[in-house]
Amino acid sequence: MTLTDCQILMMVAQLGTFAAAAEQMHLTPSAISHAVSGMEAECGFPLFTRTKSGVTMTAAGESLFPSIRQMLNSSELLDQSIAQINGMHKGVLRLGVFNSACVTWMPQLVPPFQREFPGIDVQIYQGSYADIAAWLRNGVVELGFLSNSSAKDLDFEPLYEDPLICIAPATYKPKRPGIVWAEELQGQPFVSQQADVDADIQSYFKKNDLHVNSRCYIVDDQSMIAMVSCGQGLAIMPELMFKMGAEHSGCQVLHLEPAAGRSIGIACLARSGLSPAARRFIEHARAYAGTLGESFRPTNAGRILPAGGFSSEAKKSIIRR
Repeated sequence: MTLTDCQILMMVAQLGTFAAAAEQMHLTPSAISHAVSGMEAECGFPLFTRTKSGVTMTAAGESLFPSIRQMLNSSELLDQSIAQINGMHKGVLRLGVFNSACVTWMPQLVPPFQREFPGIDVQIYQGSYADIAAWLRNGVVELGFLSNSSAKDLDFEPLYEDPLICIAPATYKPKRPGIVWAEELQGQPFVSQQADVDADIQSYFKKNDLHVNSRCYIVDDQSMIAMVSCGQGLAIMPELMFKMGAEHSGCQVLHLEPAAGRSIGIACLARSGLSPAARRFIEHARAYAGTLGESFRPTNAGRILPAGGFSSEAKKSIIRR
């Protein structure tokens, strides 16, 4: 199976039709169909199930997917290594990023990186911790921003310790100013994230045996802040997200007791297999993390922060620059 074959398989699997893959690769649908049929004959089993609406990968095809992606990544690594030897920088760097890191870190990391390496096409895929871990294992992305609790068997480098905080409507009265104890949260109306979105928050609930009365089930931090602000309940969330929007949230910020947090950083399959672009991006991320310091300390505990909003640019799921 050639590199071009792998590229065709990947494109068909991602887009779901021969026609869409053909358009993306500047080929004819019949050429794509012929290439796939040839690969199926070579393998001895079908790679796709054909339907009127498109194609889906068979179980056998899916079992080959990680190896196909690894082959494409190896080709990209070779291209970047050659370019680096020639004093040039070109290629593709794919990053998996969870929501709060996408809003806060990516605007600080990606533009400077691209100014230094304009030939690198940085592609950002936003998802949950589970999404990013799966993308890393399947070769969809080369680097992933994760918390230590979700990295598991991946190669993980911690970059920043991010406290968890409680946010509450302006009308909420904690027993102690600026602080909320875990037992106070028992039975309170709550704005919760779905279990697969932020494992660290779910872990806090379990560790403190909290059974909250969830009114809203949210998948992103901005929506959570908006629901708390309009009085739908309390919420626990990472402080990191507040550094880009707390001053306009309309919520009060409370320290948690017992305190909790998450260690966020960059994960990959194996450091030894990273492309030159990925290695340099990690250096940029380390340098940026080192500048955060006091600017990421909780300074708004007990304050009610005025209502406002976030930039719509923060909500892009896939950013291509």
